[in-house]
Parts: sequence; C-alpha cells; structure tokens
Amino acid sequence: MPVELRTEPRATFVYRVIDVDGREVNGTLAAGSAEEVARKLRSEGRTVLSIGRDQAIAAQVRPARAGRVRRGDLALLCRHLGTMTDAGVPISEALEAAAREGVRPEFRPFVQALATEVESGRPLSEAFARRGRDVPAIMVALTRAAESTGQLGPMLLRASDHLQRGERLSRQIRAAAAYPIFMLVAGSAVVAGLLLFVLPRFAKIYADRGAELPVPTKILLGIGTGVRENLTVLSISAAILATAIFLFSRSKACLLMIDRLRFHAPVFGRVARLAFVAVACRTLATLLASGIHLLDAIAICRGLVRSPRAEAFWIAIDAKLRDGGSLVDALRAETLLPSTVVSMVAAGERTGRLPAVLGRAADFAEEDLEIALKQATSLLEPVMILVFGSILGAVAIALLLPLFSVSRVVAG
Repeated sequence: MPVELRTEPRATFVYRVIDVDGREVNGTLAAGSAEEVARKLRSEGRTVLSIGRDQAIAAQVRPARAGRVRRGDLALLCRHLGTMTDAGVPISEALEAAAREGVRPEFRPFVQALATEVESGRPLSEAFARRGRDVPAIMVALTRAAESTGQLGPMLLRASDHLQRGERLSRQIRAAAAYPIFMLVAGSAVVAGLLLFVLPRFAKIYADRGAELPVPTKILLGIGTGVRENLTVLSISAAILATAIFLFSRSKACLLMIDRLRFHAPVFGRVARLAFVAVACRTLATLLASGIHLLDAIAICRGLVRSPRAEAFWIAIDAKLRDGGSLVDALRAETLLPSTVVSMVAAGERTGRLPAVLGRAADFAEEDLEIALKQATSLLEPVMILVFGSILGAVAIALLLPLFSVSRVVAG
C-alpha cells in the first residue's frame, strides 16, 4: 500500500525587519510557522521586528497618527506600564489605565489604540512595531525580548530610562544651539530694520538740512533702497535658493559633507563625537543587558542613526563580527570611538560585564559632552557678539557721520 506523503500546511506570513543596510523593510514569506520565517530572516542577516500570519494583516492600514509622538510621552508610558505590570497588573489593564489618566490628553488616542490591539490578542511588541517611526526600534526589540523571557515590567522600566536619557541629551544639545540661533535671527532682524526703515528716515532729514552724505552712509542707503525696490525679485530668489538648499540637503553628497564638518570641525567636532559615543554606548548597553544578541543589537543601532558616517561605522563593526572577529578588534579598526572607550570595552569583554561597562562609558561621554557644550557656547558667545556688534556699530557710524556735515551747515 503506497505511503501517503503528508506536507506541513504552509501559510503566508507578513514580516517587518531591519535589513542589512539598516532600513526598515516589510514583506511576505510562505512558511509552515512563524518560527521558520524568523529563522530564515535571521539567516539573511536581518533583525526581526514583527511577524504576522495571513495576507489580511498586510492589508490592514497602519494606525493613523494622533499627532506627533514625543519621546518624553513614550518614556512616561513605559514607566507607567513597567510599574503596573511589575506589580502584577495585566498589560491590557495597564494600558487602559494609562489611556484614562496616565498620559497627557494629546497622547491618549495613541495609548488607546495600543490598548485595543493588545485586548484583541496582539502582543505589545507587535502593536509597537505597527507604529513605524513613532516608536523607535529599540523599544520594539526590548519589548519582544521581555515577552519571550516574561520580564515585561523590568524591561519596560529599562526602556523608559533609556528614552529619558536620550531625551535629556537632546535637550542639552538643543539648549546649546538655541543661543546662537537666537542671536543670528535677532541680529539679522535688527540690521534689516535699520537698513530698510531707520536709515532712509535719517537720510531724508539730512537731505532737508542740505548735508552732504558721506560714502559709508551712501553705501548703506543704496543697499536699503535696492532691497526695498527689488523686494519681489529678492523674495522669489530667496524662495528658489531655499528650495535648492532643501533639495540638496536631502542628497547623499550633502549628508557626507555635513558629516565631515560635524565630526572634524575644530570645536564642534568634539561635541559631535561625544554625542555619538554617548548614544552608541547607551543604546548598545541597553540592548545587550536585555539579552539581545550582539549582532541584532548592532543592526538595531545601525537602523537608529541618520548619519552616513555613523551608519558606515556600524556596518564595518557588523562585517568584522560576521567574519569571526571580536568586538574590540572591530572597534580598534574604527576612529569614531576614543581609545579609552575601546579599552573599557576590552575589559568588559574579558570580565563578562560588557553591558555594565558600556553603560559606564556612556555616563563618562555624557559628562564630557556637557562640559564640551558649555565650552563651545562660551567660545561662540564672544564671537557672535563681536560680529553683530561690529555690524551694528558700522550702521550706527553711518547714521552719525552726516551730523558733522549738518553742524557745519548750521554753523555756516
């Protein structure tokens, strides 16, 4: 009697992964189980974010955004969920409680959508993954690792701490950049006001008095007159220039040029390097401490960066590790991390305390970054004061020089 060959039923699975080049990619794959899909994707060097069954999942529309999702909101949500689940509250109830009163009103629709999906049986990590860039990949990875180990509460608290540290670092950089931007905008507005409105009035007064305008005053008056008479043409030209700059800023050549300036500038290059070290070490430490494999952690780090130089750094590290090298050897071949951090990583690998050592390196980098930001700001302040003071002084002198001619006319 012939033996009937039985084949395992196969279904179409929809997956979302971080590809080998660090991009988030969606796709479908026919397999017997989700585990088989995950094994195949990982064998291709991809980091799995979510896997769902049936084409119906692919046809689902991504949840609509309820507005801009702040990292501070996500950190507070993770803190709330971690505390409640650590106390034994089911995650669906914790989400409902957070949607009612645990978050600010603008963020509640986002949390309510998460609660609805979790109540319908979808894992929290998959609900996070469906939010795209609103939820960083590190949160998805940490939540998935927590669900597999049953440590959701502590892991969410760790994710909250990571997000809060990142937000604090971003605030420090924004605060350091706020002063020069304010000075640039305010100084430009004052100079434009003097040229377009104040100087022409003074020129009319001097002309009525029969005073001869000196050359500096004539030059500035000519500039102001030219701007007023050609305002439409200048506005269109400025719009075209702004559009061209915007388009060029999205090109790879511009990103590479900005990267070179960012990492190699005399003063601000050190700030950029310290910021990269702080973020890289903190993210890698958080992922490794959560039990995520080193190669998967590096793929997640690569997917989080927007800098071509930083992306090239993680690609080189990943390639060295896949060739059988150690993390320390891979880091020594790069130049973005200082030798002190590499030495700390070597000690962490020898003692088996790599996550803790990376976290300590991130602490040192954040402290050095705070000092470097203060030094850069203190250096920039007198330079900007000198530049704008000189411009305003030149305008003031151009306004006052005709007074000598007026006094001679009156005296005569």
